[in-house]
Amino acid sequence: MSESEIKKVKLETAEGKSLLNSFEFVRVLNENNLSKLVIILALNKLENKNGVVIFEKPHFGQNDIKSMLETNSPFEMDIQNDIYNKFKIFPPNPYNSIQVQLIYPATEQHIQKYSMQQMLFVSETAEDYANLTLKFIDQTQLNLNWVYNILEHKKESERIIYEDADPVNGFILLPDMKWDGQVENLYALAIVHQKNILSLRSLNAQHLPLLQNVRDKCYAALKEKFGIRREQVRAYVHYQPSFYHFHVHLSHIKYQSPAMPDRNIPLSQVINNLTFYPDYYQQSTLEMVIKKDDKLYDLYKHKFD
Repeated sequence: MSESEIKKVKLETAEGKSLLNSFEFVRVLNENNLSKLVIILALNKLENKNGVVIFEKPHFGQNDIKSMLETNSPFEMDIQNDIYNKFKIFPPNPYNSIQVQLIYPATEQHIQKYSMQQMLFVSETAEDYANLTLKFIDQTQLNLNWVYNILEHKKESERIIYEDADPVNGFILLPDMKWDGQVENLYALAIVHQKNILSLRSLNAQHLPLLQNVRDKCYAALKEKFGIRREQVRAYVHYQPSFYHFHVHLSHIKYQSPAMPDRNIPLSQVINNLTFYPDYYQQSTLEMVIKKDDKLYDLYKHKFD
């Protein structure tokens, strides 16, 4: 798929109206009541192509709450009983926004990625990785043009929080699309410039300077930009990752991610393991979570017999 064929955009303006109006609802792929999020499959009526649309209600910020108390919004009373009242209010812009992400056109891999599925734990040996997982990566790797667009400053340059341009130990730190802009919900990605590091399995002791650089400079950048102290930041990697170009997740300790926590491996743990065992991730058996409808499951289903 070429760069022009895939768009991953965040819609928070009136532009979203014309973009979404070309789609019709197909089905719900996933939803999370706790995070007020729903993911749907939609069909573009004009081009007859699928899209994945993620709707999420933003977190309430302190300033938003103060403004809503001062705004004379229409309301609908539900329950009144002594000192207890329950009612709905219908606030004006910008307090009634919905954050939307659109992935279009969406491939079958995108649809599978965002669909609710049965999850299973499996142990991946070094041999399994070489013989099974790498085959899965080669066959199903999602398009990485959006990653390279960021690294080459073709897209999203205005969103960059910090960049170390060193080709070996450098990276770009920018907000994840899921971040709603509230500091206590911070969610960012540090994407390394090296293109030959697929995942945790690719790491060895030679990558320690890179990992330490990402850790130290990301902590410093988040402190300078947002006032978030080091002890308030989670820094971790996913295994398996959602895309195979090495990156580190950084989130505020108060942020509750809808993603599977079982994939989270602390960056400090990764650094510690490689310090004492240089080829730890190339020799160890790693526990991972796979989706039953995923092609990776097909390669590992013999382990469940």
